[in-house]
Amino acid sequence: MKEFTIPLLGVIFVVLLAGSIQSITADHLEPGEGIFKNENQINVILSKDSKYEMFVLVEIRNAQGELISVSESMHGEHIPHEITDYMFDEKFGKKEIITFDNIKYEKRQLIDQQEISVEFTTFVPIWTIHFCGDIGGHPDVCMPVFQARGAAMYVDNGDLIKNQWTILREMN
Repeated sequence: MKEFTIPLLGVIFVVLLAGSIQSITADHLEPGEGIFKNENQINVILSKDSKYEMFVLVEIRNAQGELISVSESMHGEHIPHEITDYMFDEKFGKKEIITFDNIKYEKRQLIDQQEISVEFTTFVPIWTIHFCGDIGGHPDVCMPVFQARGAAMYVDNGDLIKNQWTILREMN
């Protein structure tokens, strides 16, 4: 009986351990590209030559309201998944139809402001728009659906960052 108990306990331990680890396998079973590249990385593609074009204007002011810097980025990355369309349709401002280089686009804008609360001066190399929630069986996830790299900036405690996003989605 003793020789049977130890392997049985080993099997039970492995099953319990495997059941408690959150898997991203379901995401990869969906047709097309999934949200996750692997357990630690989000699957993103460049906006250039995709159905999305993005522009972000970043303004940083110190705690006294004085302008520290302004930068812009004209390209970025996004997740090639329906979650990106959902964010664009539901979380951005009013839709406007524009034509640019003989291509029709839906244009939406979002202004995001945040006050920095850090102990030390922080380096910010990338600007993001996050979606948080239950995504494809992954509860309590926050992921950068849109992201842009521009001039990297240093921010300090009390600084105010204002990101003005303009995102265009090519119409069919």
